[in-house]
Amino acid sequence: MIAELERVSTELLDLIKRINRTNSATAFAGRGTISDALAERDVLALQRAAYAELAQTAAISHGRFTRSEVKYISTINVAEIQKRADELAKNYRDLDARIQELNWQTELV
Repeated sequence: MIAELERVSTELLDLIKRINRTNSATAFAGRGTISDALAERDVLALQRAAYAELAQTAAISHGRFTRSEVKYISTINVAEIQKRADELAKNYRDLDARIQELNWQTELV
């Protein structure tokens, strides 16, 4: 079992290195290389998650039961923040589809 683990780990390492070399050497229209596009896609995912979380948190309404309780007022435009999150999600999907398309057309180094 240990010998099999070592063999498979070595094969996986080789495959990952080949994928990384291929991604770094393959041009991606208007965005440098596939590696550059993957980095851009990762940042879009982070931005989308942050905007979506902000919109969700800001949209929570807190019910008031008495006049002495604190009233929560959103200081941001939730609709605009959600719209930006939606735009980022669309940009992510579009870029991801283009990356996947190029991956299918590219031979592994």
